[in-house]
Amino acid sequence: MTQALHHDVAIAGAGIVGASVAWHLAQAGLRVAVIDAVGPAAAASGASDGAVSVASKKPGPLARLASASLLYTRDLAGQGLLAGAFHARPSYVFGQGDAEIAALDALIDKLAQIAGPVRVTGDGGAGALPGLGAAVERLVTLDGEGHMPGHKAVRAYLAAPGITPIWPARIRGLDSDDAGVTIDLGDRRLRAGHLVAALGVSTPALFPALPVQPRAGQLFVTDRGPAGTLPGSLTAAAYLVAKTDAPGVLPLPPVVIDPLTTGQFLIGSSREDHADPTRVDFATMRQLMRRAVDAFPALAERRVIRAFAGIRAAVADSLPIVGPLPGAPRITVATGFEGDGICLSALIGREVARMVQGLAPTDALATDLAALTPARFGAPLQEARA
Repeated sequence: MTQALHHDVAIAGAGIVGASVAWHLAQAGLRVAVIDAVGPAAAASGASDGAVSVASKKPGPLARLASASLLYTRDLAGQGLLAGAFHARPSYVFGQGDAEIAALDALIDKLAQIAGPVRVTGDGGAGALPGLGAAVERLVTLDGEGHMPGHKAVRAYLAAPGITPIWPARIRGLDSDDAGVTIDLGDRRLRAGHLVAALGVSTPALFPALPVQPRAGQLFVTDRGPAGTLPGSLTAAAYLVAKTDAPGVLPLPPVVIDPLTTGQFLIGSSREDHADPTRVDFATMRQLMRRAVDAFPALAERRVIRAFAGIRAAVADSLPIVGPLPGAPRITVATGFEGDGICLSALIGREVARMVQGLAPTDALATDLAALTPARFGAPLQEARA
């Protein structure tokens, strides 16, 4: 006998990608539940620096999708949905040494090929931005990027009518069939027509064949103070080198200096293969601090008031996994964004909602979205019980 549906779609994961999918489905009139083990933006979305950045994306499908998502994020802000979360700002990428200078050349070429909303407005030395340190050999100034704290965007998405929050609740198992998915929450079972798994680092607990692994990054936050201001994020070109297919040994730490609206700075981050948010590596922190101060000396006057490790969901080929799960067509996954979820969330939410409704992807995006399919990992995958 056919089981009655409690919801048209259940979203596993209340991070920014899951919240965006939920909003887009609710706008289409579907009954949506969002399930999370802790609550909204409790993991990577809440710890993110909030950069809506095309410059930092791996060249190819990811950079092109990020460019399209930036435009769509601007549209959603203009419509009012993300008006309180997203704001435009310039961004800066600096280099020192041959590897980073070459990465800046590649960045300029990448943006020219995309021909999207982000453009180079300056290419000079340390004097191109007041307050830069003498160690900076070259600075590329970009216009068109933005900033969107993950927790603010999640809150905006999940406020939509038609979304039922279910947390804290841990998914203990799934049973999918041709008509829907039964979700075991331990104390109850839910039945949904479709499941969207936006689980981040928790993905392998239910889908062990998907090659998603945790990757930590050391970050720290300064106090507020009058010494030194930045109009936008300041990123070392080593961060771009780390996103290439063969980064090798990075010559210098890939530091990002992000000015917050509070007058503080969020500074990070390393790329470490572990999932322990309590492991603060002070040797790595010192390296990041030294490079941050070399690039922007005013930071020497600030105190560090918090140090922590943010955990991202990474995939071996550095591309997220988005699409229907082979062997379980009622399950769609959207995971493995490794720090790119803030920028991609608006577009991925829209396109995953289209997939769930049986609609074709937006024409211009079809080829790039196809590169993210879980089918690229080979044999059909089946969900496992947690």
